Amino acid sequence: MGNKQYILIGAGVVMIAILAFLPKAVITDNSEAVAQTTNTSEAEHEHTEGDGHDHSQDANMNMAHDKLPADTQRTLDSLEHAFSTANTNQNKAKVADEAFDILYRMNKFDQAAGWKLALYGQTNNIDDLKEGADAYYEAFTFAMSEQKSASMAKLARENYEDYLKKHGEDLDVKVKIGMTYVVSSSPMQGIMKIREVIAEDPNHRLALSSLGILSMQSGQYDKAVTRFEKLKDLDPNDLESRFYLAMALKQSGKDKAALEEMKYINKNADTEEIRVSSTQYLAEWDN
Repeated sequence: MGNKQYILIGAGVVMIAILAFLPKAVITDNSEAVAQTTNTSEAEHEHTEGDGHDHSQDANMNMAHDKLPADTQRTLDSLEHAFSTANTNQNKAKVADEAFDILYRMNKFDQAAGWKLALYGQTNNIDDLKEGADAYYEAFTFAMSEQKSASMAKLARENYEDYLKKHGEDLDVKVKIGMTYVVSSSPMQGIMKIREVIAEDPNHRLALSSLGILSMQSGQYDKAVTRFEKLKDLDPNDLESRFYLAMALKQSGKDKAALEEMKYINKNADTEEIRVSSTQYLAEWDN
């Protein structure tokens, strides 16, 4: 996870934006419930190599998106022309990387993904496929509507699944696939995938953090505390996990421990976003 999530926290949003769309009764950090639900969950659409899926078409760079500033759009139009006329994959990669960087810096993650997948359609380089999937995952994570969240999650999941077919096991990717299922019609399938990662690696930090956040979303704050305390033990300098730990402690009624955590975060903040967010909560709690 990255420090940009503190922007959401600082605005008073405790959870990752995607979780705002979930009914609280859906997600439980409970292995028995997971096992029961997984056996009866609906089958999700699975993308395979042989289904005729064309990444260069699927990632069409002319598809409708949020309107960009005129000068940026002109630059991208020029880059699109350069990409289509480039006579080597190396030249195409240079153009696509430039466009990707422009859009990513603007938080236009879905449009950035389109460039990487268009490049992958030309080069078949799985690193491009993963970067495209990662960008769709970013779009999913920060989507501000249920429809956008679901559509970006589906695109991220399909491309991650393609990546795993070619790359093999990748536990971080498996956790992210699990999180994309959480906003689908089969959320417990996602929980099961994340728990499979924990079973394989009990100290897997992304899996622990994801389950901790899901426990918070469902109001299981004691379980969230357990997850984030383990992350704190694994890396005391992980201020984001400690931020969530402070919030879980507060919600579970452990006010003194929550205050001490938030004081530590404020004292050791390494970005302005973290400092501002922790200062805000300290002002509310320390009275």
